[in-house]
Order: sequence, then structure tokens, then C-alpha cells
Amino acid sequence: MTKLIYLGCLSLKNYEPTCKNAIKIIKFLDNEYKVLDDAPCCGSLAFNISSDEELKTHIQYVNNWFRANDITELVTICAGCYSYLTKYYKELLGTDFNVEIKHLLQFITEPRNLEKLDLQYSGKKLSINYHDACHLRNASKPIIEEPRIILKSIKNVNFNEMGYNKTNSICCGAGGGVYSIFKGNSDFNAKAIFDNMKKGKILLTACPFCYTALKRIKEENNIKKSIIKFEDFIANLMEGVDPIN
Repeated sequence: MTKLIYLGCLSLKNYEPTCKNAIKIIKFLDNEYKVLDDAPCCGSLAFNISSDEELKTHIQYVNNWFRANDITELVTICAGCYSYLTKYYKELLGTDFNVEIKHLLQFITEPRNLEKLDLQYSGKKLSINYHDACHLRNASKPIIEEPRIILKSIKNVNFNEMGYNKTNSICCGAGGGVYSIFKGNSDFNAKAIFDNMKKGKILLTACPFCYTALKRIKEENNIKKSIIKFEDFIANLMEGVDPIN
């Protein structure tokens, strides 16, 4: 029986420090979790362009890899991987797919893990906003309350709801090829998310696609607000490091 840390292709390629922070959090909470270097892509990005036959072939290949490595539990930091693994693997493989899938947010929210982390911020009261990613809020098992439970548990942190939140949150415009084909629309959406912050100047996201879109639009428009990946924020709090700088 192997517990797997599944980082996802986008994070592995572009956000190595974030991957290290996620591993640090997960292994602190349960040291039985492992990273395997040859973990295959879940196939989510190919879903919209591949034939059903090609899709099922890849999913079966990944499932065979899970079986060969005796994977029984999996924690992922990628919203896309979480959404895809929990929906389409079950739909296409049925009872042949026996891996328990969790997103990092679900994993942290487990009472024993939240208690073990005992998160707190020692500086001046921190005002935090959270963006609900489409992949998480629309998943077959939606992740909506988990980030709020985590943030509300942190001492000396104020959690603020966005103007549009939960199932009504604004899509960042990063997925489905929107940025490649309709860049203007994608840029409008990403900027609208920053405009949607009611209080404070710190925005957290638990999706690497959202983070990519929001980071780019922040830099291109010189937006004076911070966009931080959820696991980077948590890891910095664990180590007593300024989560903003």
C-alpha cells in the first residue's frame, strides 16, 4: 500500500518551490506519503481534444501504473488533476479504479491535520481573500468549504469573501484553451477577479491554472495586490516566514 503525492504536470514544470512546499506540508502531516518520479500525467488537458478511445487507453495506462506501484491513496495539489481523477476515472473504469483521491485542501481540513498544523500568524492582523477555482467548485465532489475552514482556523488572520464567491466565482480564463484563442476575454476575467476583492490586498488560490492566469495579469497590469498559491501561504506560516514577502 502506497500513499502518493501527485503534484501535476503544470506545477512540476513551472512551480518547483510550490511543489516542495506541498511535499513539506503533506509529509509533516503524514510521513507515509511519497513522491514517485515517474508518475504519469492524469490526461485532463487531453480530454477536450482526444477521441474517447484514446482517452480511455490513457486512463487505463495510468490506472495500471497505480496498480503496479500499489497506490491506494493520493493527495494532489492540482485542481485539474483532482477534478479529472475523481470524475472521469470513476466513470470510465468503474470499480477497476480503487485509489482514494484527495486534494490538498481536503487533506489539511481533516480535524487531526488541522489540529497538528495549529496555524497562526504573528504579525499585524492579516486580511485574506480566497478565489474559488472552477475545477474545485464544479468537481464531482466539490471543494468549497474546506479552504474557508482552514483560513478561519488561523490565528490573527481575517478571512474575507470575494464579491462573487463559491459557486458564483469568476472563471480565471486559463482553462479550455480560452487564453490561447480568446486572450482578451481571458485577461478581462483574470483582472475582474482582482477587482472583485472587497477587502485586503492578498488573494489565495489553490489551482495552478488560476495562479498562472492571475500572476500574469498582475504583472502585465502592475496590480498592487498579492496572488499567493495556497500551499506556499501555509508552508510559510508553518515556518514562521512572512507569507506575503
